[in-house]
Amino acid sequence: MNPRIEIPSPPKHLGIEARKEWKRITPLLEELGLISGLDRSALALYCQAAGRLAELETSFNGKVQAKVDAGMDYADAVYEVSHSITPSGYAQQSVIVQLIKSQREQLNRYLMHFGLSPAARGRVQASNYVQPTLPGIEEKPQAKPAGFAMFTNPNR
Repeated sequence: MNPRIEIPSPPKHLGIEARKEWKRITPLLEELGLISGLDRSALALYCQAAGRLAELETSFNGKVQAKVDAGMDYADAVYEVSHSITPSGYAQQSVIVQLIKSQREQLNRYLMHFGLSPAARGRVQASNYVQPTLPGIEEKPQAKPAGFAMFTNPNR
């Protein structure tokens, strides 16, 4: 199946970062022939995952920066934001780090669908959609050259 190459309209539920990704990636996918109107839902999932990851990373970086601004060493701030202590006293990954990890894995799966990773590029094929001709409708006739153009040989 070779659907027509076109950029579908973005769904209204996309967040701010997801909309930015939609605007960034859709022209590139169109240029490569890797997008059609049928891809709206899959593209929305990809953009939402990319947007959510950007939001989580921004939040994580903000928490680290707040600790650095309070005088903590950068490496210590990253460790403190990355870990939390359980009620029994054990260190574990913080919720934000778990969410970032989950979003990265999810985003990587969506990247594969559109051939947006080096490993996936070889498995994705661009659409070779050709507008079908309708019965009873002839192609537009070629205009005859005018002026000096009628004396030139177009086959040279």
